Amino acid sequence: MPGSQLQLRTATQGDMELLFALLRDALGPYVEQTFGAWNEEEERERFFAKTDPATHQVVEFDGRPIGCLWIQRSDEEIRVVRIFLFPSSQNRGFGARLVREILSEATAANLPVRLRVFKVNPARHFYERLGFRVAGETEHHILMEWNQETTKS
Repeated sequence: MPGSQLQLRTATQGDMELLFALLRDALGPYVEQTFGAWNEEEERERFFAKTDPATHQVVEFDGRPIGCLWIQRSDEEIRVVRIFLFPSSQNRGFGARLVREILSEATAANLPVRLRVFKVNPARHFYERLGFRVAGETEHHILMEWNQETTKS
């Protein structure tokens, strides 16, 4: 869309409801498939107790919130902890654009990018298309990694 902008801004305490809605709408179906029924009250309580909004960025398109991003950076890696988009904003190129920006940063810093995805989440295939490889697994998650060396081969 000409003139349309994708922007990031640091989340604030006032964004907590938005961040929870993103968790519920983007990840809720996979939580249910993995652990059983979604208990709104328990999930809300856990989320609000453990989430620091200052660690998140709100993704906005044309000034409207469409997602969130939580990245942890260290000398060893860039870890994508959360990248959630509302379902209405998925499959529109927003996620790919965000991930490609992270991969550019990782290339410049010569660092791998790591993340995990629920085994039942089809986002695994999205990450594979962007060059991520399976690096391991847990009972419920696929551990994925991208680095510039493995994408060259």
